[in-house]
Amino acid sequence: MRPFSKDFVNRVKTNPVSAVFQFLIIFSFIAILIIAFNKELSPWYRWSTLAFGFALIIIQLCRLKCPLLIVDRIFASKPRKQLAVALFAFIITLDIALCLFPNSGIRYAMADIVGTVKLTHVPAKNDELSKYEVIENQEKYMERWEYAKHCLVFFLGLVVFNGLLIATINRVMATRAEQYKKGKNTYKGMKNHYLIIGYGNSCVPIIKNILGRKDTSPNAHFLILTNQDTDTIRRNIQTQLYDLEERVVVYSGNINAKPHLERLNIGWAKEVFVIGEGKEPGRDSLNLECAKAIKDIRANNTRKNTGILQVNVQFDRPASYSTIKKVSLPQSYFEDDRHKEIIYLHPFNFYENWARLLWGTFQLEGYKTLDRGQMVEDNVKDEPMLTDKHVHLVIAGFGNTGVALLLEALRICHYPNYNEKTGKNKTVITVVDPKMDELLPRFKSQYPYLDQISDIEIDFVSGSIEEDGNRLLLQELSLREDVLLTVAICFYDPDYSLAAALCLPDALFYTIKEGKVIPNNTTQILVRQEIEMGLASLLDNKNGKYSNVKIFGTLDKGVDDTLLDDKMPVFIGAYYHFKYDVGKDFFEEVENDASKAISEAARHWIALNEDMRFSNRYQVEMYKTYKTYRKYFQRNPEVLYQMEHLRWCAERSITGYRDAHEQGVKYTQDDIQIHKLIVPYDKLPTREKLKDRDVLEIMDKVIKLSKEAKDFKITHTSTSA
Repeated sequence: MRPFSKDFVNRVKTNPVSAVFQFLIIFSFIAILIIAFNKELSPWYRWSTLAFGFALIIIQLCRLKCPLLIVDRIFASKPRKQLAVALFAFIITLDIALCLFPNSGIRYAMADIVGTVKLTHVPAKNDELSKYEVIENQEKYMERWEYAKHCLVFFLGLVVFNGLLIATINRVMATRAEQYKKGKNTYKGMKNHYLIIGYGNSCVPIIKNILGRKDTSPNAHFLILTNQDTDTIRRNIQTQLYDLEERVVVYSGNINAKPHLERLNIGWAKEVFVIGEGKEPGRDSLNLECAKAIKDIRANNTRKNTGILQVNVQFDRPASYSTIKKVSLPQSYFEDDRHKEIIYLHPFNFYENWARLLWGTFQLEGYKTLDRGQMVEDNVKDEPMLTDKHVHLVIAGFGNTGVALLLEALRICHYPNYNEKTGKNKTVITVVDPKMDELLPRFKSQYPYLDQISDIEIDFVSGSIEEDGNRLLLQELSLREDVLLTVAICFYDPDYSLAAALCLPDALFYTIKEGKVIPNNTTQILVRQEIEMGLASLLDNKNGKYSNVKIFGTLDKGVDDTLLDDKMPVFIGAYYHFKYDVGKDFFEEVENDASKAISEAARHWIALNEDMRFSNRYQVEMYKTYKTYRKYFQRNPEVLYQMEHLRWCAERSITGYRDAHEQGVKYTQDDIQIHKLIVPYDKLPTREKLKDRDVLEIMDKVIKLSKEAKDFKITHTSTSA
C-alpha cells in the first residue's frame, strides 16, 4: 500500500482540477455544520451552502467518465477510502437534517448541553437565561434537558438510520466489488479509451507506450478483455504500473464472443490492440477474427461519425505474420456493406519489430549495423574504393526470434561491394540449432524461394553453439579482417541465452598481440532477454570483457510506436501512385495543396492490399544503409540502384513471389505471386530501373514530409471520394 501523503501529492499533480473540486465539496459540507450551530446566521446561509455543495458534486460526477468505476474500486480494495466515504455520508445526512429541521431542538440542544457543563459566566441575550441562571432555575433546566434528550434521540435515530442505510448500501457495494474483481461489471460511460483484447507479456508495454505519447490524455483509460483470472492480471498490472494502475479496467470474457466485445464501448474507442491470450492454440487466427468482429460492432454502432478505428493485430508466429502478407484480406474484414472503411487493420509482430530496431532505419541507439559502414573505404576522396569485407551473421536458436532476425537480415543485407557477376562479397548467414533437422523442413516450406536471393548465402547447421566445431568457426571468423561478425543468441530461455553468450570463445571478446590485450570492438554479440534486470543488468560495464555484448528483445521495446507509424510508407506509395497512375508528381502536389495531396495519399494507402503495404514499409528499412553509402556514389549512383533492386528481389522472394523468368513466363501475375522482374539488375528494362532510381531520389523528400506531417494519421482521413 502506498503512503497516503505520496498518493495525495500524485493525485494533485496528475489532476489538480479534481483536487480543487474535492476540497471545495468537503469544505462546503463542513461549513454547513458550523453555520447550523451559529444562532446568529439565517437559514439562507445553510440552504445556499448545501446547494453549493451538491452543485459541486454534480459537476464533479459529470466530469468523471465512469463514477461507478471509482466506487467499485473503492469498495473492492480501498479500506481507507471506504471509511472516508462512510464519514462523508454521515456528514451529508447530518447537514440535510439541520437544514430541514432547524427547530427540532438539535441545534439549541447542542449549544445548551455545552452550556450546562461549563460554569463560566455567559451574559444573557434578550429573553435567554445566562449559564448561572440555567443552573439555579430547575424548571428552566429541565426544559433545556428535554432539548438534550431530544438531541440524544435524534442522534441515536440518525445513527440507526445511517447504520441500516449503510448496511444496505454496503451489501450492494460488496456485490459490485465482487463483480468488479471478477471483471463482470460494465461501464457504459467509458469514452475515448484504449482497448487491449487479450492478455500477454506485451500488454503492459503497450500501455506504457501509449502513456508516453504526447497526445495521450492524462486521464486516459484502458480496457482489457481476457479470459484469464482478472484478479491475478490486476495484481500483475499494479506491480508494473504502480500509481497508473487505476487507469486500467479488466473485463472478463472471451475475445471472440461478440456479446463480450459489445461491452467494450467500441464505438467510442480511440485505438485497439488485439494481442490474444498467451499461448492459446490458433492465437493468430483468433486475433484476426476478433478484428473482424470489432469491425462488425463498429459498423453497427448507432453513434454517427465514429471515424476509422485503428486496430493493431499481433501475430505471434513469424509464419502467420508472413501469411498475412501473402493473401489479400476480404473487404469484409475492414469495410461495411456500403464499402465504407470502418477499421484500419495494422498487423505487427513483436519479433520482427525487434529485428527492425536492431539493424533497420529505426535502429535503437547503442547497436551496430551489420556492415558497420565499412563496405567502402572512408579515406578515399576522388573515387570510392570498395572493400573486400562481407557481413557474417551467426544466429543461435531458430525459434520465433531467430526466424525474425534471419528474415530481417535477408531484407537489408545488400551492399555496394557485392559483385553481381562474380558473386564476390556475399553476405553469409549461419543459423545453428540443435533441432535444425526438425525445424528446417517446415521453414523451407514456408519460405520456398529464398535461394532466389543472389547476394546472400544461408547455412543451416544442426547442433549446439557450444559444440567444438561451431566454437572453432566463431573463433576463426572473429580473427578474419575481411569478416564483419555479429552473433545473435536467441534461445527461448533468457538465462541460457546469457550463459551461452558469455561462454563464447575469448577471441570474440579480445585478442592478445605483442603482449597487449586488445578488445574486440568489431564483433557484436546480441543476447535475447525479456527484461533488462537480474543477470542481464550486469552487462552495463562498458570497460569489461563483455563490453561488446548487448541485450535485445526486451518487452518494453517490441511495440514501439515508431514501428506502427506508416507515414513514410504512405508517402512512398503515394509517389508511385501519382507518377504511374495519375501522371503527377506527388511532392509537387504537396507543395501546392498539402492537405489535399496527403488525404489522397491516405485514401490510396487504405485501398492497397497488405502485400503492397508491407513492400513500402520494407523499402523504408534500407534508408539507413542508403544514407551511409550514397555520399560515395554521387558520380555513379547506379551502384545504389542495383542495391535497391537486390533488396526488392529479396523482399519479394521472402513474401513468396517466384521468379518464373527461366520457365519462359514474360508477365507478372500478383494473384498467384509470379513476377517477371526477379532477375539481375542488368537485365531489367529501363523503365523498371527508373523505379529503383526513384527510391533513392525521393528518400530525403519522404523523410522530410514525414517530419512535417507529424500529426498525420490514417484514421483521421476521410475515405469518401
